[in-house]
Amino acid sequence: MSFNFLERFLVGGLSALFLASIPACTSASGPEAGTVEESYWHIRPSWSPDGTLIAYTVTLPSSPGVYLVDSSGANVHRLVEGEGIGTTWSPDSRWIAFSRAGGLCKIKINGDSLTELSTPVGAIRPAWSPAGRQLAFVLRNSPDLTAVWLYDIAIGSASQLVSFGDYPSWNALTGELVALDVQYSGGTAVYRFLAIDVTSLSDRTLAAFGSTSDCAFVSISPDGSAILYGLKPPDDLAQVWKYESAGNRHIRLTDDGGDNPAWSPDGSKIVYTRTARGDGGLWIMNADGSGKRRLTQP
Repeated sequence: MSFNFLERFLVGGLSALFLASIPACTSASGPEAGTVEESYWHIRPSWSPDGTLIAYTVTLPSSPGVYLVDSSGANVHRLVEGEGIGTTWSPDSRWIAFSRAGGLCKIKINGDSLTELSTPVGAIRPAWSPAGRQLAFVLRNSPDLTAVWLYDIAIGSASQLVSFGDYPSWNALTGELVALDVQYSGGTAVYRFLAIDVTSLSDRTLAAFGSTSDCAFVSISPDGSAILYGLKPPDDLAQVWKYESAGNRHIRLTDDGGDNPAWSPDGSKIVYTRTARGDGGLWIMNADGSGKRRLTQP
C-alpha cells in the first residue's frame, strides 16, 4: 500500500527504531480482515494562522471543492468548486495554496485572485513558510518516488531542494523543513521524521520507527516539540498518532478512526478526519486526544 492512500481515494538516530514499541491497533469489528471500510468525505484540514478558520476538501460527488468553516463549526462555505486538495495558509491568513490538476494554485480567502503557480506537473502537498516567502511542496515522479521542492513566491519559480521526502511542514522556531522519509526492508517500512536545513541541505533524524502500516500526513507542532501523523494498518482503521520528543514517545490519539491531522496555530488542539464508516467529517480534539467534538457533518 502506497503513501497516498487518501489522494488515491480523492482522484482515482536509527537507535530510535522501535517496531515493537508501537501498540498494535485492535481489529475493526464487522468486516473481515482486509475489507475494512472507511469514510473520507471531509479531508486534509488546515487551520488558519489567526485561528479563526479551517480550510478543507470535500470529496462528495454532489459538492466537491475547497471549503472554509469557522473553528467553531459555523459558516461553512465553498471557496473553490471542483478539484482542490492539500490546503496551506499564508502567514497573514489572507491566502490559501492548494494542489489542483497536477499543479499548485493560490487564492484569496474571499474567493478572488485564483492564480496558477509556475510549478512542475505533479506538484502536491504545499506548505507555506512561516516568513511567507516560500512554498515547500512534493513532486511525485512515480507512485513511490518523491522529492521536496521550494517555490519562491517573489520571483515565481521552483527548484528542487532534496531528492527525497514527503509531507513537508515547517518548524517555525528553527526554519527547518520536517519531512517524512521511508525505506523498505522485506514487508516492513522504516519511517524517519527528518529535519532539513534549507540552506546547507543537511538533515537530522528526529525519530524513526518500523511498521507494516502506511504512515502519512506528518506535521510538526508550532513549538517544535511534537509531530502528528496518520497510521493506516493494512486491515484496520487509520488512526491519529503523535510523537513527543520529550521522552521519545509515540502516543495514539484516536481509536475510532482518524486521519489527516493538523495543528491549531497555538498547538493546543488538533483537527482531523474521523474515518469510521458512516462519518468522514472533521473533528477537533485537544492535543492530548481528549475533548473530541464534531466540527463538520458530511
